[in-house]
Amino acid sequence: MKKNTGKTILKICLFLILANLPFLTMTHYIGITAFLDSFDNPTSYSYLKDITLPHDSSIQKGTYLLLQKPSHPGFSIHEGDTILYYKSEGGISCNKIYSIDSHTPLTTYYITSSSASETTPIYQDYIIGKVVGTIDDNIWNALSLKTWELCISNFNIKAVLTEN
Repeated sequence: MKKNTGKTILKICLFLILANLPFLTMTHYIGITAFLDSFDNPTSYSYLKDITLPHDSSIQKGTYLLLQKPSHPGFSIHEGDTILYYKSEGGISCNKIYSIDSHTPLTTYYITSSSASETTPIYQDYIIGKVVGTIDDNIWNALSLKTWELCISNFNIKAVLTEN
């Protein structure tokens, strides 16, 4: 009888580990804070794949970009953050913020171009989102992203975790 109980417990533990692997994968890529926040603000997070970026971008083709949108209540950009933005000459690009000028009425972000001697201003209205993570395109990561997206948009995790 104890052997059956042990096997049953082992099967339950194995099931729980397998059921939580997509969430552990997402937590690994975006961090626990952003992962939990995505349940509070599901419309403020999204992922993109197969976007056309310039050759000087640090993002490789076949990579998912996980974005925090500017509509997020706590959205802020700091030096060193990577942003996805509209270029003034058309198209989109993705670069790191080099410096920020908030002394004028319009906050201006500066990125360093491929020729490190030139900085380009990016205005707040041009920003599509802040990159909170990148994920390589493979079957497991695609499954994890779909599971995460389904859960943040359809499940109310707060109702499960709180007593109210």
